[in-house]
Amino acid sequence: MSDPSTLRRRSGQASLRTGLLLERDGAVAIVRFNRPERLNAFTPEMNLALADLLRALRDDEAVRVLILTGAGRAFSAGADLKALVASGGRSAAVGYQRVKAAGLRIAELMEFPKPTIAAVNGVVAGFACSLAFACDVVLAAASARFGISFSKIGYVPDGGVSYFLPRLAGLPRAKELYFRGEPITAAEADRIGLVNRVVADERLMGEALELARQIAERPAAALRMGKAILNRSLAADYCTVIELEAQAQGILGTTEEHQQAVRAFAERSRKD
Repeated sequence: MSDPSTLRRRSGQASLRTGLLLERDGAVAIVRFNRPERLNAFTPEMNLALADLLRALRDDEAVRVLILTGAGRAFSAGADLKALVASGGRSAAVGYQRVKAAGLRIAELMEFPKPTIAAVNGVVAGFACSLAFACDVVLAAASARFGISFSKIGYVPDGGVSYFLPRLAGLPRAKELYFRGEPITAAEADRIGLVNRVVADERLMGEALELARQIAERPAAALRMGKAILNRSLAADYCTVIELEAQAQGILGTTEEHQQAVRAFAERSRKD
């Protein structure tokens, strides 16, 4: 796999030969799921390659923000079910291993220390919904369709979908989405809290990049610590959260990034 630190800026991209495409726009890394002929459906190899790429980007200091999106007319159709049928199915042990591996990719994305944006274009289905929901900000194209279709094929939600849906949409609505198994529009996903906002199809990547560039200008250490605290806050009590805030603020107050930002703020205030 290509070392992300060696890639060129926006004018360059690297195909990782695993159904993934990596692009760079300054401090923004863009990972495209790149099997458009199969609606970017994931294979086990693609899942492993994504894990390797997330680790490389995590350690690349030049990367400040990560965008996930899909090539062609889909974000991702989830697992490649046609490949599963063609293989004659799988044993219970193999099924367990592959679903667990997919779930671990979602955990790595949730714990990615830098801000993440999902730019959801077209179809997003199955565990790929969690690839979107695990990102810090979810932008959906107006044409996007979210498929929580596990019940239709005799499966339970996997890849962390059972974790995200009740937290984002509420338990009763999460159950209805699973029981019915019908896709929902971007507008409906927005209404029930699954996405941050819906944008016109032709503006999706422009909006995602504009937001990513704005975030990339913020002090990196503060973003990293703030994201970690917010992630923990859902499962923590109030006293734990204020302790984490105090610890982080004590550290951040000594950083050069913070001091520069305060000086710049004071200078702007004087001019105003």
